[in-house]
Amino acid sequence: MSQRHLTIALFVSLALNLFAVGAIVGGLVVGARFSQHRQTLIRPGPPPFWDAAQTLPAAQQEAFHRALRGDALEVRRKLMAAGEARREAWSELGADPFDPTAVRRDLARAQAMEMEARSIVEGRVVDFAGELSAEERDRLAGALSRPATRRMHGGRREADEERGRPLREPAP
Repeated sequence: MSQRHLTIALFVSLALNLFAVGAIVGGLVVGARFSQHRQTLIRPGPPPFWDAAQTLPAAQQEAFHRALRGDALEVRRKLMAAGEARREAWSELGADPFDPTAVRRDLARAQAMEMEARSIVEGRVVDFAGELSAEERDRLAGALSRPATRRMHGGRREADEERGRPLREPAP
């Protein structure tokens, strides 16, 4: 092989290696960004109940947060148990012999656990609302009853009010 052919082969090899390294680095960067975006969609921020407190005066916001935190540990345990029950139910899909009735029963049990946890939180919100003035209750009701039309920004939800739109029209 001549010197010229070796030089050409060296440059071709160098170009292919640079292309391969660039493809790998580009794939890692795109993968990392996709992963961050996916996490943003999965865990959008605080729960809607937590966000609803923003419509209340500062003192009431703290009281509302304390009220929700009161049962947080119990609610978390129930939701974790429900998640485990759901995972177990889905794993039964691969069992032989397959028993669809058992899978449905176990999924229903997981749903019941989730509903129990949700009932605790919703009951706590209703109890707290009973201590508010009519105007504060109306603002809280507006925040809780509006559809979830929030956009994502850097892993944090921005409420409509933060974007200059009122949460609810004032009562006449």
